[in-house]
Amino acid sequence: MSVQAGRQAEKLIFKGLPFMLSIIGGLLLLCSFFIWDGKIMPIIPGIFSETVNIPVNFYKIGSEVFSLEMDNFLVFQNFQSLPPATFPQLSILYGAIIWILLILGLSLISTLKRMYFIIATGLTMFLFTSSGINGLNIGGVSSNLALILLLSGTILPVVLISFFADSLGLYQRFLILLTVSSLSLWGLVSFSDIEQPWLWLSENITFPAAIISVLFLLHIGHAVISSVTVLLIRLNKGTGIKILWHLVVIFIIYFLLLIFSLLHLTGEVNLPFPTLAPLVLMLVAGFLGYGILKLKIEQTDQYFESPLIGKSFYWLGFAITVFTWTKADFTGNQPLFEFLNHAFIYGQIALSLLFFLYTLANFYEIINSGRDIEKVLFKPQFFAYFHMRIGAIMALVILVIYADGVVGMQLSSFSTNITADYYYQSKRPLEAAILYENSWLQYRKNFKAKNAAAHLRFQLGNANEAMEHLYQNFDYVPSVQNILLLSDKLHQQDKIFDAVFYLERGLEIFPENPFLLNNLALLYSKLNRPSDAYARLEKMKAEKVIGQSNLLGLKVKHQTKIEEGLDIYPDLPYQINFLAHANRQGNFAPFVLSTKDLPENFTLKTAILRNQWSNQVSSNYDEDILMLDSLIGQQQMSFEERNYRETRILRTLQDSHINETLKYLNGTAASFPNSAAYYHAMAAKILAGQWDLVKASIDLMVAFEKGFENFQPVHLAILYFGGKPLEAISIHHKFAVDFPDWMEWNEAGKLIDSPQVKFWAALGKFHEQLPEDLLNALEGFDSETLEAEWALALMRHKLHAFDVNEFKKIKEKILGQSSTAWSEASLDQWYEFVHGTMEKMDPSISPIFSPELGLDRNAYWTPLIWKKFRETEDEMSRYELLQEAIQFTRDPVLWISYVNQSRKVGLENYASSALAEMGQWLNASQLEKLQMENYW
Repeated sequence: MSVQAGRQAEKLIFKGLPFMLSIIGGLLLLCSFFIWDGKIMPIIPGIFSETVNIPVNFYKIGSEVFSLEMDNFLVFQNFQSLPPATFPQLSILYGAIIWILLILGLSLISTLKRMYFIIATGLTMFLFTSSGINGLNIGGVSSNLALILLLSGTILPVVLISFFADSLGLYQRFLILLTVSSLSLWGLVSFSDIEQPWLWLSENITFPAAIISVLFLLHIGHAVISSVTVLLIRLNKGTGIKILWHLVVIFIIYFLLLIFSLLHLTGEVNLPFPTLAPLVLMLVAGFLGYGILKLKIEQTDQYFESPLIGKSFYWLGFAITVFTWTKADFTGNQPLFEFLNHAFIYGQIALSLLFFLYTLANFYEIINSGRDIEKVLFKPQFFAYFHMRIGAIMALVILVIYADGVVGMQLSSFSTNITADYYYQSKRPLEAAILYENSWLQYRKNFKAKNAAAHLRFQLGNANEAMEHLYQNFDYVPSVQNILLLSDKLHQQDKIFDAVFYLERGLEIFPENPFLLNNLALLYSKLNRPSDAYARLEKMKAEKVIGQSNLLGLKVKHQTKIEEGLDIYPDLPYQINFLAHANRQGNFAPFVLSTKDLPENFTLKTAILRNQWSNQVSSNYDEDILMLDSLIGQQQMSFEERNYRETRILRTLQDSHINETLKYLNGTAASFPNSAAYYHAMAAKILAGQWDLVKASIDLMVAFEKGFENFQPVHLAILYFGGKPLEAISIHHKFAVDFPDWMEWNEAGKLIDSPQVKFWAALGKFHEQLPEDLLNALEGFDSETLEAEWALALMRHKLHAFDVNEFKKIKEKILGQSSTAWSEASLDQWYEFVHGTMEKMDPSISPIFSPELGLDRNAYWTPLIWKKFRETEDEMSRYELLQEAIQFTRDPVLWISYVNQSRKVGLENYASSALAEMGQWLNASQLEKLQMENYW
């Protein structure tokens, strides 16, 4: 390689690389401080849900309107403090960068003049001694063998090069030292038996890097003031104005800024205004200091031969400083972060003050002259620059004493934190917990240490110790993360008032903190203080979407009036809560949540399915059922399975798959006997909605036997007219539940006759009656409204059993009501669809029955069963269709058709059994009449 190329390589490696790393490190430091902002202790919104009853269907029988209610989910997000995050790969990357920078530094040290070389080598040996190398346990626990071998692979080559190969170029020295030193380090790691030795070295290299950073921070101690001085002198060339006053004013402003920063760091006073972060000042001073370095090199004797060496040392120190400061902030090593803050501010105050006095003492008489004073700025005649440094050291000592020697505690604490981080990242919780505890005792402004110690103690099962940590942290140096963790644990222990107390106190310390406001609002809700909860959520300026989602959920939960025109946020929990609100109001939501790509979180998954299907269904029924069966079949806790089963019931119900709904309700009641009362009561309402009071009353009594107590007036009417009047009266007395207003008894204890009573009495055996009996009842209610309702029920449930003339009578009753939604044409088309050959239902009535979803899904829609029966050609399929239907309805026409079809396929025994069962609700003459009539 030519001499010119060698020099270019040296500039690139020794000046370009450190400069580039300084730029990168500075940007990372700013990003860590302003963007990352302590996220090493993550606060994330946790998910939990509460249920609210939502009407999914309404039924009307006479004057009674009742709803079928199911649970919808309200999703709430409470902020939780998680254990500190770990980034072992980044730690190793940091260690590799510092190692390369140290090797560059060793290459430069080998070029120093003899005395300076000895001093620098001794300092390097001290730094390696404090690098934790003996922790590799080579040759025994804490043996010095590892240190000796490391020094042999690093310092010894430097000495040999300095004494015996002085002619080598810088890049050659770097390559030799990088190879030998790295191989030595790799060999030490290879023979170490500790867990993750590279991580151990990467963490522990932080200590020597911090010492180098302090030296650099002291070096740039007067960089800002000296740069301003040089700038003013150069601007004043040939002008001769009094720049001294400018310098004095600037110095006073900057010095006051430093004093305020020191007061802020020490916590002596609560300043009414913000101060500039020391790291920002450091970056400014660092880049300004390079210009001052060049002046020093030009004006004073140096400990190196080439200016490149001095400039390289400067950028190496800057790069190590910014990366170490970044690591301290990024990893939450608060003692190290504060240590660097204090070191920088001390150096700035002491050296800026002494340099200002130094400038006045030496150049007071000529500073306004407009001459080239900057060329002799570091060649004073009176107050020597060396003496200035001695004075600065004395000022540093005074500042350390003023701050109660806090840097000593910070030094010890951040060293312990480094070791604790290694154990924490290598999954050794007990050792990490002990070290974090010791670190906090050494220096209490140490949020991560206390937070990590508490989390680790909970993980180890030491709940009492963990709670003690949280109480101590709150008493001494509270943090938002630890307040959240403390209140969460108190809540889990059912100490809600204590949890509220600490959150309220936390808001006094951290006013309007969104995390504390949110969690406090949710606890207020539990204490039935909705107004206070709303007020806290409305104060949230950050995390606004979560606040609005929780606010909507709480308003639905507490049944508070919600204003119209709510904004729709693209936030899943918010949209789930909006669905619950829309379902409670009986409105369609202006969006549809996908039920295909569901989140893994159980709470969100069940909430999406339940709330969306309660609102509207747009997905394929068979695919949905297949998905739900797959979810139900997974290994899971019983309450999860029960939630999925209830969602399946809802899904079948929404498409009127009544047969499947009732069967699955019975199966679920058997699988979950503790909740059987709820499921049987639900089945009773569904059956009543299909006008089957007999079976509805049976399910109600089963629910009563299983512990159901939430009886309503309509339940008593169902029992009374469903064939269980004594049971209805018994429940009326036992639970003090009133009968409906239209059910009144005279003095003799007999039910007073009325149109409603007649209607319900006829309804009691609606599905069991013969067609002529149903038609006769049409004239006996003394109420046109009830007669029209009865006629509509005949159209819906019994149209298959009537001929054209009978249909005309029914149609007249329906059309006689002005409020009916049926037209004469739609009624005629409905009759033709059932009895004729129409394949498609008229669009005006199709939404009522949705025949495209299946004609046989609801046995109580017997006209549709009848149509499918007529259209089915395979005899066994016809038999199976009827056999399924008679499991639900007692329609005589359907049953006698089943008898005939059983005989047709050779199942005489089943036909005889069916006839015998029909004899339980039909007399012999009715049975004979049915058998003689041809319903084929």
